[in-house]
Amino acid sequence: MDKPVFSVFQVKMYQDVFYGMESVRQKLYKEFNKTQEAVSEDVQIIRKWLQTQPHLPEIMSDIVISKFLVLNKFSIEKTKQKIDMYYTIRSLIPDWYDQCNPKLPCMKATIDSCYVFLHPAVLNESDRVYMFKMKKPNTYSPRELLMLFVQFSELRLAEDYALGDVWIMDLANFTLNDSLKMTPTIIVKIFAIYEKVFSLRVRAVYLLNTRSYMSSILAFLKTLLKPKLFSRIHVHQDVEVLKEIFSDDILPKDYGGSGPSLEQLNDLMKVKLEEFQDRFDQLDQMRVDESLRPEKLVNNDILGFYGNFKKLDVD
Repeated sequence: MDKPVFSVFQVKMYQDVFYGMESVRQKLYKEFNKTQEAVSEDVQIIRKWLQTQPHLPEIMSDIVISKFLVLNKFSIEKTKQKIDMYYTIRSLIPDWYDQCNPKLPCMKATIDSCYVFLHPAVLNESDRVYMFKMKKPNTYSPRELLMLFVQFSELRLAEDYALGDVWIMDLANFTLNDSLKMTPTIIVKIFAIYEKVFSLRVRAVYLLNTRSYMSSILAFLKTLLKPKLFSRIHVHQDVEVLKEIFSDDILPKDYGGSGPSLEQLNDLMKVKLEEFQDRFDQLDQMRVDESLRPEKLVNNDILGFYGNFKKLDVD
């Protein structure tokens, strides 16, 4: 079989997960009827506000402020809330954030045991694809895996302009025992992080190569997830739907396409994580100083007052 021929754009895309973001940024700003000048003005409003928040551990960079504005549809007040929670949540659930640096052995073991990455191709110039597949059954830890996704979101704050998320989970090697590791508390915590910090924008979730027990899991998820989100979960017993999601040139060769393999895409993700190692090290040290907070934390049904998660009693 002849080797696939990639365009210059594709070659660069497969060298950097976030290559080609300028056109995505322009499309995004146009959708919100925003110019670069208008965005810069909003950024300065947030920057001035940050200077009045002594409890926060840093003055966020302009580029990351702009990403929070985008995630919150340029609402100044919502952006302030999400930025505050971005730092605060690290103290609210320390059992997740204290050991999540990608350089740690537990995190490295996770990315080595799975194919878990952001696909460098942006769908419709708006949606970023998360892909996951276990290499072998019974080899993952849910906390480490989900915090790896959170670290991917850290990367996106710095370099990505794709607003929507498409999740593709190939469950070929995902056993019933693996699924039972995803406890209600774990599910609630990860969705709290994504909703309260990263303003969850899920376009679709594709569960591939599912087994008979999936119907019971879906029934359980329906009790935890909001109806709008649950309606976006699509269940398939094979992987044929991938040919509808991806064009042949970007569909991973593991699924019959001519794009890079899952292993190559996983390696590309590792490189990007290593590029941001200094930032991850900084985040390890960042915690809010509640004694300096101008206003008390507001009680929250998911996070609980001052960050104590409510325990879930599940029969």
